[in-house]
Amino acid sequence: MKINQRLCAAVAAIALAGLPVAASARHHSHHDQAGSAQGGGQAGVFDYYLLSLSIAPNFCALSPGNQAKTECRTLTDAQFQQTPLTVHGLWPNRASVSVNRQPQRCAGPALGDFPDDLRVQLQRYMPGGPGLARHEWERHGACSGLAPDVYFRTMVRLAQAANSSIGAVMHDKSLLGHTTRVDELLADVAVGNPALAPAIVVSCRFPRGGGGGNGALIEEIRIVLSKDFKPMPVGNVGLRQSSGCPNGAGFLPA
Repeated sequence: MKINQRLCAAVAAIALAGLPVAASARHHSHHDQAGSAQGGGQAGVFDYYLLSLSIAPNFCALSPGNQAKTECRTLTDAQFQQTPLTVHGLWPNRASVSVNRQPQRCAGPALGDFPDDLRVQLQRYMPGGPGLARHEWERHGACSGLAPDVYFRTMVRLAQAANSSIGAVMHDKSLLGHTTRVDELLADVAVGNPALAPAIVVSCRFPRGGGGGNGALIEEIRIVLSKDFKPMPVGNVGLRQSSGCPNGAGFLPA
């Protein structure tokens, strides 16, 4: 399938994701969006979703602590090539509100065991394991107002769509293994998916201690989504498309 066809299919997949059928947690530095505040949210009361997708080799390279995590110790080149974007979280957010005032730890149903099919999908698209899934549900997912099964199945569908669009651009435009300008990545996405490109935030960080030799690493790709899971321009919610990327560029792993 040509890339434009694949990207157009991904647009439909992201839109359709809005119509769902009936150990230790992993932490990234940006977020776990609630800072040190306790409580502070009511299920279903938020403005948009932020889908945060990790670029696993860069996440693992950021610190010795990350490198020690199970998903980093077991990560293979084949896994990254197959699934360049894995889920950190799907966060119900309020627009133009500081990190420590975002919804968190809302009252909601407890997270039980996943059905076998969903557990297998999460192993691929959310490789942080059950600890990460439980952490994300308790801190963020319960604030969505969705049932856990619907929340995580929607997360998987969104991740699949993002890999079919943004991930495909990374592969097909030979961006992997190079320092990439954020505006060029977004322009490449926009060719086949003009609605998705303005919804993307590219987040960069430097490895702890400055090691690695590749400068700032593109750690995450985040997508701003409406409450019915349609892409929204980042400016509508007070965000920018480049976050922490010096001179608007960051390194993508090979």
